[in-house]
Amino acid sequence: MKKAVVLIVEKDRTSSQEAIEALREAGFEVVEADEAAAGLRMIYETRPDVIIASADLPAVNGEDAFLRLRQASYLPMIAIGSREEVVEMLEMGMDACIISPPSSREMVASVQSLLVR
Repeated sequence: MKKAVVLIVEKDRTSSQEAIEALREAGFEVVEADEAAAGLRMIYETRPDVIIASADLPAVNGEDAFLRLRQASYLPMIAIGSREEVVEMLEMGMDACIISPPSSREMVASVQSLLVR
């Protein structure tokens, strides 16, 4: 059986390294990008099953990074951000939000939950 692929788009990977390792230990293939433009390319190159993106990504060609990612794909998306950003991220079309820094257990559970849908 093919491993589910999780694309993580985050400029500061050190803050989520523990969660990334937990996803790998849970049996997911994890691919990473450090900016939205690279994340957009990775969507087409790796065909991920779930996208996780940080709320503090810089704009892409003047547009909000999340909107660009959402426009490129209807894949399940999880935002990682502050408590204040959660409502805005959900309004932009995120399927789930995780408060930063992400807990390993919450990250794995969120990905598994979205894949079941």
